[in-house]
Amino acid sequence: MESFDVIVCGGGAAGVGAAVGAAQSGARVALLERYGFLGGAATNAQVLSYCGFYQCDSRGDRAIGGVGYQALLELAKLRENIQPQHSELTGNRIILLDPEKLKYALDQLVLSHRVELLLHTTLVQVKKQDSHLQAIDLVDLFQQKSLSGTAFVDATGNGQLARFAGLPCRVNQQEKHFQSMSLPIRLGGLPKDLTIDREAIKAAVAVYNQQAVYTIPRQDGGVFMRVPNSNDWLWMIVDLGLSDIREDLVTKAEWMGRKIANDCVAVLRSEVTGFEHCHIVNTGPQIGIREAWRPVAQYALKREDLEIGRKFDSGIARAAWPMEDHSKPGKPSYLPIGGSGYGLIPLEALSTKIPNLWLAGRTIGADADAYGSIRVMGTSFATGQAAGVAAALFAQQHECPQSYQVIAKLKAQEALL
Repeated sequence: MESFDVIVCGGGAAGVGAAVGAAQSGARVALLERYGFLGGAATNAQVLSYCGFYQCDSRGDRAIGGVGYQALLELAKLRENIQPQHSELTGNRIILLDPEKLKYALDQLVLSHRVELLLHTTLVQVKKQDSHLQAIDLVDLFQQKSLSGTAFVDATGNGQLARFAGLPCRVNQQEKHFQSMSLPIRLGGLPKDLTIDREAIKAAVAVYNQQAVYTIPRQDGGVFMRVPNSNDWLWMIVDLGLSDIREDLVTKAEWMGRKIANDCVAVLRSEVTGFEHCHIVNTGPQIGIREAWRPVAQYALKREDLEIGRKFDSGIARAAWPMEDHSKPGKPSYLPIGGSGYGLIPLEALSTKIPNLWLAGRTIGADADAYGSIRVMGTSFATGQAAGVAAALFAQQHECPQSYQVIAKLKAQEALL
């Protein structure tokens, strides 16, 4: 059985942050990803914008350094624009992404740090000894195998590793609703000089709703973003509620979302000038899931913490994205971060009662409101890097590191600004 100092499950922003952060700390690292590429929601759900890299207040200071910023620099090498774009609809600052360039950039970032990358690999089972994780069983395209590790990071987004390890999980649901899922639509066949007529789009969606089996609750026309390096546009209009964490409900949302997308685009062709020849280029390999099972951490970041921009002494990452709520499909809301425009996420929000398991990305500890801030990909790079550093220190010391040790490493890696 092959052995590693740190095993990271999940190859999204959090997993990349964790793997590179651990490798920069001297650990031998394995990174597992079930798809054939890295990037998480940006590449598997076509969420083509990084949120959380910059504060959304009037200053707009950068909030994320370290591995996340290294990923942006890899994109810059590919002549991508990594400057933040100001959203007219929400007022937030985002970085637009070309999914193919991002896949390549993350490959280069991870492989340059000699991380053992295992794509097309799915977690099946875990093995424990006393209170510690010891090994994991996997299946890839061709075989089953096992890996042993000294420390582990759950960057799966849905908490699979933590659940398999027996860690208590909860959800932020209140009255049986979760953050809604989204199916971004990539549109082609549009004029190069297209200007989005939001009123015409809103009117077309209203026409669609009058005849639709599955209506669109969003009434603002959705979010339109031009996809970098193309004439295509990304349209975020399809939001679908999730009443419980069950695969049959996600499966239904997948085919329902595709039906809504196809039927609504047909209405655009007939109702909106400039859209006469538009067509769906793709809808991504899967629907975008914002919220699922949440492992219980040693501390859950609270709304009150972010309302005042609390700076924990054990802070390991900045939370600068507003508390974004999608619990009502099609009706997003935003609560600003108080204080100086960001809060510090404490190491305890990444730590669990399993001594050698850390959480990263949208699995970290947070209440329903704070979760809307910490789940985004920019912040996930940062919490992932902190989890990877903590795991690497555990592998070296064979005991849980103190927060000051993790913070010192993160500063050395230019992750804490």
